[in-house]
Amino acid sequence: MKKKTIWFGLGLLVLLLAGCSQAPTAASTSVQPQEPTPTAAPTATAVAVVNYCVECHTDKDQLIQTAKPEVEVESESEGVG
Repeated sequence: MKKKTIWFGLGLLVLLLAGCSQAPTAASTSVQPQEPTPTAAPTATAVAVVNYCVECHTDKDQLIQTAKPEVEVESESEGVG
């Protein structure tokens, strides 16, 4: 019975360690992109997406102005009683 427990523990350890190993990487294949076929109807042009998050989150003055005021909360364990 003790040998079965040891073998079960070792098998479980092997499975756990196998799960932590790196996944095999696929070999990169060179795929050439297909050229778009011309259509009769005009298509929409791509619009560049602008990320304003960095501008807002790094502006110290704006962060101070838009921050919530700190409210002191009295703890329930303080006071008489």
